[in-house]
Amino acid sequence: MSFPVILASASPARLMLLRSQKITPIVIPSEINEKEIENKLKGQPTTTIVKELSLAKANYVLENNISLNSGILIAADSMLEFESQSLGKPLNAENAIQRWKKMRGKSGILHTGHTVIRLDNKKTISKVVSTTVEFADVDDKEILDYVASGEPLNVAGAFTIDSLGAAFVKQVQGDHSNVVGLSLPALREIVRELGLSWTSLWEMA
Repeated sequence: MSFPVILASASPARLMLLRSQKITPIVIPSEINEKEIENKLKGQPTTTIVKELSLAKANYVLENNISLNSGILIAADSMLEFESQSLGKPLNAENAIQRWKKMRGKSGILHTGHTVIRLDNKKTISKVVSTTVEFADVDDKEILDYVASGEPLNVAGAFTIDSLGAAFVKQVQGDHSNVVGLSLPALREIVRELGLSWTSLWEMA
């Protein structure tokens, strides 16, 4: 029998990653005010911001769903650290275009904060995984066309690596799945630290 898995995220990429591992989570998105937390943490390292955001998301879902008492809850938050700035979602086309004009031909570090709560005893572990991403030297037309697709507007750092943005990422140093949205190796380690087996989360046919 597999343990229930709750995913505190509306991210299709995170859901896809878990499903690729034979894990079918119950999706309960967090409704925290991310901007408010980011503003409170302004000036802090990007690693601190993503860790605190993932923790806040996990705690929000836990506190608002008191019937959750078995299995695990997974929350995550990603940001790109680029030229000493913490970059989340650009949210509009103008921001996305400006970012890509700065990022092209350069590298950034994609940080993902993971928080996992074992629901029967509420033991909580948070971990940040960082992956270096080298961007291709894309031209202005490619940037405009990519932004016009709408894809980069609502993703951390204004790019994806599992869809249209993959062609604009020259190289990744580190965990590829972390850039998609969840570090699968890190999640496995956290689950084991919580006293559970990773394979016990698999949906058995």
